[in-house]
Amino acid sequence: LVGLMKIFCHFTSALCVIGFGYLCFSFYTISLFSLIGLLVTLGAPFALVSLMRRFINAKRPYEIYDFFVDPPKAKRGHSFPSRHAFSAFAIGTVALFVSLPIGILILFLGCSMCFCRVALGIHFVRDVVGGAIIGVVTSLIGAIILL
Repeated sequence: LVGLMKIFCHFTSALCVIGFGYLCFSFYTISLFSLIGLLVTLGAPFALVSLMRRFINAKRPYEIYDFFVDPPKAKRGHSFPSRHAFSAFAIGTVALFVSLPIGILILFLGCSMCFCRVALGIHFVRDVVGGAIIGVVTSLIGAIILL
């Protein structure tokens, strides 16, 4: 079951990356300025989330609890907020403006990925919820200002 969850987690992450590619193409067909606005809307908050993770340096579940026989990752710390959750929800939120069905699909995949990352012990619930909230809020702000 753990192996299937790992595969599913990677699969949902890959689909979110494909969604990002779809957004880039969609915004590029509008104008180069739109594409730049998209990259700033998603990229600047991603960089800030990365800095937050380094500053906060929260431990991961598998570092704290010893019921993980085989820790899911070798990485230590940098758990809060989840960049995977941030990215999926940021991409999904912007995708809602381009295509409602694709945006909903990406947000659903983001929820599924978050569940798997918590179930696998990679993140706490607070990590994925924090990342998701930051992703939605910054994307909405970016869409209002830049898109």
